[in-house]
Amino acid sequence: MRLVLRLTCTLAAAAAVAIGLPSALAAQYRSARPVRHAAAEPRFEISVFGGWQFGGNWNAVVGTAPGKLDIKDDVNYGMSFAVRAHPGVLAEFLYIRQPTTLDFQPAVGTKTELFPVQVAYYQLGGMYEIPSGRVRPFGSLSAGITYFNPKQSGVPGEVRFSMAAGVGVRAFIAERIGVRGQFHLLIPIQWGSVYCGPYGCGSSAGTAVVQGQVSGGLVVGL
Repeated sequence: MRLVLRLTCTLAAAAAVAIGLPSALAAQYRSARPVRHAAAEPRFEISVFGGWQFGGNWNAVVGTAPGKLDIKDDVNYGMSFAVRAHPGVLAEFLYIRQPTTLDFQPAVGTKTELFPVQVAYYQLGGMYEIPSGRVRPFGSLSAGITYFNPKQSGVPGEVRFSMAAGVGVRAFIAERIGVRGQFHLLIPIQWGSVYCGPYGCGSSAGTAVVQGQVSGGLVVGL
């Protein structure tokens, strides 16, 4: 009887070990497997975009007529190159070009077109994003230069210090490909000189010119 009891206990213990062993091995295997982490943020980002640029006028005298010089609202295009410095912080180079015309609005009379111009912004600054998955709102601040390039014989181009502030959002539709929408306030500082056109030459007072731009495009992480 004792032999049967011992044999029964031995078989029960063996069964318990046999039942528990696979679970223990499975737990050990799970702990030994490498953990799969989320993909690292891309170090570099390149964006291309196009949109609409508006605003930009200042007091001037053309010939003997006082009035305002006005950068005509028109399409723009550009690109940016960003380097991730810290989580949520990117250093960004921003380039925006607006092919347009320079108009003169006299104090009395109708607006006239003086000549075509190219307005180009070259900015270096920082982008600060809110990491929230694939959709990432951001704000940016930058400083640099603005090149005002008249397409008129005898009228020299001008380079002015400028600043920009922007807000927008980047939405990634894949791990490293997304779309970008943004608004920028563009401020060339002390824009003022001598301008010439069909109605003679004139001067403008040094001041700050404010433009705005709304655009959207593609962003690619590298």
